[in-house]
Amino acid sequence: MATGNGSQSSIRIPFLLLCAAIFASFLASSGPIQWMDNGVFMADASLGHYFSESLGPLDHPLYHFVSTGTFDLFGPLILSLLNSILLIPLAWVIYRLGLSVGASARQALLAATATILSHSVFWVSTKVEVYILHSLLVLMAYWVQLDRRSSLGDFSKLFIIGTLTGLGAAIHQLTFVVLLPLYIQLLYQHKTRILITVPGFAAGFAVAWPAVAHDLQGGMNIIEVFHRYLTGSAVKSDQPNWEGSLLRFDDMWHEKNSVIIVLLSLIGPQLLGLLLFPKDNRLRLLWCAATLNFVFAVSYNVTDRFTFFLPGVAMLSIIGVIKLQALLPENLTGKALTNLSVVASPMLILLAYSLYATGVLSLPTHKEPLPFRNDIHYFMAPYLPDHSAEQFARTYEQTVPEGALIIADWTPMGALRSAQAIGALQGRTLEMCDEVADISVYLEGSGAFLARTSYCGMIGDKYALESSAVGYALHGK
Repeated sequence: MATGNGSQSSIRIPFLLLCAAIFASFLASSGPIQWMDNGVFMADASLGHYFSESLGPLDHPLYHFVSTGTFDLFGPLILSLLNSILLIPLAWVIYRLGLSVGASARQALLAATATILSHSVFWVSTKVEVYILHSLLVLMAYWVQLDRRSSLGDFSKLFIIGTLTGLGAAIHQLTFVVLLPLYIQLLYQHKTRILITVPGFAAGFAVAWPAVAHDLQGGMNIIEVFHRYLTGSAVKSDQPNWEGSLLRFDDMWHEKNSVIIVLLSLIGPQLLGLLLFPKDNRLRLLWCAATLNFVFAVSYNVTDRFTFFLPGVAMLSIIGVIKLQALLPENLTGKALTNLSVVASPMLILLAYSLYATGVLSLPTHKEPLPFRNDIHYFMAPYLPDHSAEQFARTYEQTVPEGALIIADWTPMGALRSAQAIGALQGRTLEMCDEVADISVYLEGSGAFLARTSYCGMIGDKYALESSAVGYALHGK
């Protein structure tokens, strides 16, 4: 990395902090067996299907392509570490973006470190998840726009931004939220030339076109395809979609636990970046994008809303480090305080967790607990390794005979499916509790087992439940 405005000595500690942050992510990785979506992503990658068959809201075609290739080439362990590996290019893009908006080399390195150590980014880096790769692409789009050292002409720059937009959109719909301020600026600067981004988008979206073609062949028109991709339901469907979860400020207090987890990502200089509106036009663009991202994430009525805030954390970290250093004296004390600010997130979160673990502090837990998983540890303290999903799946492997049926809801099903993807739980049939067909066949054979009664009340009401090592064994009433 170039030293920019700082000397070799001034960037030594920030660079070491950055390396330590990335290394810590590898140590904290949850491994190949994971809960919920993360386990399902692992299981889907093991199937060897590179292209999504449909452009549904949860298909993430580009990530599916990359994860499948990683699984085929390197196996499940490397796939479970993929996001930790991607922190290296992510840190480089944040560093370059920081330099492009006026940060010194020292400030840019500290901003990258603060981003990686923030709660949401670090949590996602330890899981099989889509958001690190997505953040890398959308931050690159801002870097291409703001890099004054670039020799690219306007047409090349617009095409590249369009391509990065298409790549990001082929991973997640959040692309259109985070890049909205950028496109407003592009429209103001370039007027009709902004249309150059359209062929770029088409090129970047290439891995998703087979899914679009498949949906068109299935009878949907192009408007219906993209409406379902953006909202989760068809245009003419009466089914509820995700539009009803957007900007739900009215429900934030009821879902305050999820909101508080979003706010954990503001511990550090990024909070200063959010609260202090910058004067520099380049920083203002990042502030607008980050604030829009924050408002979207904190008001999006889903449990894992904190995972939607990654690009905003990076932008606010850049602004915050610049602002903080301007407020502190330019001496050893000032530098030390700036260094400490970027590790504030893990320090404060781990302190709170230690107080909770020792009984000094009481924190709210999920009303539907999972076997082996401490939700405070799992959601709040990603800096500590969590292998509860593996414990859960291995216990089933040891206690449930081959030929048996295991019924589960979505969260434990991720652990069970990812376990099968790496060769465990062979010979067991896995079924979702709302999709399982004939249970009686298994009751007459190797048995049927229910992971938990939560979200599976329709099963618990029909059968007698006998407590097992994990969950319940089912018997006819």
